[in-house]
Amino acid sequence: MAKRRGFILLELVIALSLLSALLLFSQRWVTQQARSAHVGTNLPAAQQMLSAIEFFWLHERRPPTALSELVTKGYIAEVWQPWAGQWQLSQQENRLRLTLPATDLALAQRTSEQVPGAHVNADDALALHVFEPIQLALYQRYLHRVADTSAPQYNQMEANLDMRGHAVRNVDGLDAQTVVATRAVVDTATFSTMRATTLAVDDLVAEQASLGGHDVVALANRVAQLQLQWNQCRSNGGCQ
Repeated sequence: MAKRRGFILLELVIALSLLSALLLFSQRWVTQQARSAHVGTNLPAAQQMLSAIEFFWLHERRPPTALSELVTKGYIAEVWQPWAGQWQLSQQENRLRLTLPATDLALAQRTSEQVPGAHVNADDALALHVFEPIQLALYQRYLHRVADTSAPQYNQMEANLDMRGHAVRNVDGLDAQTVVATRAVVDTATFSTMRATTLAVDDLVAEQASLGGHDVVALANRVAQLQLQWNQCRSNGGCQ
């Protein structure tokens, strides 16, 4: 009878062990399924937020300084927030980096595997990247014929303009620090400093001018004096 009781106790221990293992496995399975469902539910929201950032960048011609701008400007209804925390934004050349400190590292890892370009960095934060829209990058490489008040840099040169012998015509105004020309034909001009190899004008008015290192005004006064002396000499009949 004692042997039978020992066998029943052993069966009870084995049954409890199997039940504990089954409960542990079930708990892990339920947790895993909950995480998978959570990630699957948030993936469309993540993609929508990343697309909204790119759309914002394209139309505003700048990346958002905070994700709340996406909501206030109507690009998205709400910011994707997979867990509690504050998104950090930083621009690095032609891309915008978003980081969110992870409260659940396993969930963050699974999320990073589902979202293209995402990863968990060394600081245990979910990191996402949005690159500058290619349309905007190409748009900025060209000089625009029509002024864009929201982006004045589109009408500004960042390189020397070589016309390769072609003319620039119908200039309403020219504002320059230095003008170097082999030949210039000007109707009306105002210069602080002008240097030219050949200059053809109908009428030149200048407060200060030099010719060959000599003051043009002084030369003109001297020529006027010589002309006056010549006329006086001729009137006296003493000039040959």
